[in-house]
Amino acid sequence: MLIFSGKLAIAADRPNIVVFLTDDQGYGDLGCFGSESLETPNIDQLCKQGMKFTDFYVHQRCSPTRLALMTGSHAHRAGCTKVIYNKDRIGINADEVTTPELLKSAGYTTGIVGKWHLGEWDTFNPTRHGFDFFYGFMIDLDQGTGIYRNLNRVESIKRKTDGEHSPKLLDAAIGFIKENNERPFFLYYASPLPHTPWIPNERFQGTSQRGTYGDVIREIDWQVGELMRTLEEQGLTEKTLFIFASDNGPVLGINGGDAGPFRDGKWTDFEGGIRVPCIMHWPGTITPGANCGQITGIIDLLPTFCAIAGVDPPVDRVIDGRNILPYLKGADVRTPIHESFIVPGSVIRHGRWKLLVRELNPGGKSGREGKRPSARAGSLFDLEADPGETRDVSADHPEIVADLQRRMELAVEELEANSRPIGRLPDDHASETRRKERKMETQQM
Repeated sequence: MLIFSGKLAIAADRPNIVVFLTDDQGYGDLGCFGSESLETPNIDQLCKQGMKFTDFYVHQRCSPTRLALMTGSHAHRAGCTKVIYNKDRIGINADEVTTPELLKSAGYTTGIVGKWHLGEWDTFNPTRHGFDFFYGFMIDLDQGTGIYRNLNRVESIKRKTDGEHSPKLLDAAIGFIKENNERPFFLYYASPLPHTPWIPNERFQGTSQRGTYGDVIREIDWQVGELMRTLEEQGLTEKTLFIFASDNGPVLGINGGDAGPFRDGKWTDFEGGIRVPCIMHWPGTITPGANCGQITGIIDLLPTFCAIAGVDPPVDRVIDGRNILPYLKGADVRTPIHESFIVPGSVIRHGRWKLLVRELNPGGKSGREGKRPSARAGSLFDLEADPGETRDVSADHPEIVADLQRRMELAVEELEANSRPIGRLPDDHASETRRKERKMETQQM
C-alpha cells in the first residue's frame, strides 16, 4: 500500500527523467573523469553541458546499488547487501515503495531497459514494481538467460554482455521515448556493460587503444549519444534530466577498468569500490560545466525525483536519501545536505575523514588481483590529502576516530530499529524452485 503525505501531482509540466546506469565502470573510465586512453566524446559532452559529481556514492556491488536506486534507502535497510543470483528465492519486496511507483503517482509513464537484477522470478518482474514497460534480461532456472518484454520471454541468449544485444536495447529505449514524447516519462536504462565477459558489438571491435575493454566503453558512449540524439530529435533535451552513473567500481586483476585516484574496486568499501562517476544534464536548470564536490549518492535519486515531480516520498518508513535538487539548481547551500556517507558496520565518511570500522580486504574473489594490502579496523584516512587511502592517520587524530565510531554506532542502532525485509517467493514456489535447482545440478554433472 502506498502512503503519501500530500496530494498526488499532475506531471504535465514536469521534466522527463532518464537514468543511464552502467555495470562495473570505474571512476577513471571516462575522459571527463581523467582518462587519457578511453574515448568517450558523447559522455564528455554531457559533462561539459551538465554537472559533474565528484563524490557520488553507491554500494560496492550490483544488486544492492539497484535496490538503493529503487527504494531511496541503503540496501542494508531494504534487506539485501548481496548479489541476487538466479537461484536465489529473493528479490525486491512488494511492500517497497519504488521510484517508478512514486513517479507513476505523479503522472509519469515508466520504463526500464536492460539489467534488473532484483529478483529473477515472475514475482519480482519490474512490471510488478512500478514499471509500465520492461525490455531486458531475466534468468530462468530451466531456460537460462533470456530477454523479456514485460512478463514474456522473447529470446533466449547466452550472455547479457554480448554487444549484439546493444542495438536491441537501444531500439527499445528509443521506441519508449518516441511513444511517450508528449507526456512525462521515467526511463531507467540499465546497461549490462562493461561487466565481464567483454564482447563488444562488431562495429566497435578493435577501435580502442585500451583493447577489448576500451571497445566496450566506446559502445557505452555510443548508446548515450544515441539516446541524447533521440531526445534532441523529439524536442525533449531541455525537458529532460539525464543522469549517467555506474553501479559500483571496476573489476580488478584484469586489463580493464580504472578507479582513477582511488583505492581498489568492486567488492570492497574502499573509495574505488563505492565512489563512481556521475553526471547530471538538465539544460536551463543545471549550469553547464558545473561541479558538485558534496557527498551525494544513488540513495538521493528517489527523493530528488519526488521533488521534481511534485510528489511526496513515503512517510511510513525511513528513507536514507535526501533531495539534492538545490545542488542541481546551483543554490547557495550553506550546510551540506549530507554531512556523512555510511556503509553500515563497515565505513563512515564524514566531511574529509573516512573511518574503517572493520578490516577491509582487497576486492575480488578470483585470485587474479595479486598481493594488495588490506586495511585494519580503526584506520582513519584524510580523503582530501590522501584520496587513495594509503596513510592511516588514526594515531594523530584519536578524537576524530572516537567521534566517527560514535556516529557509526548510532547509525547502526537506528538502522536495525527501522530496517525492512527483502522479498521472498511465496511458499508455493518452494517445491518448484527445488525441482529446477535439482535439474540444473543434474545437467551440470
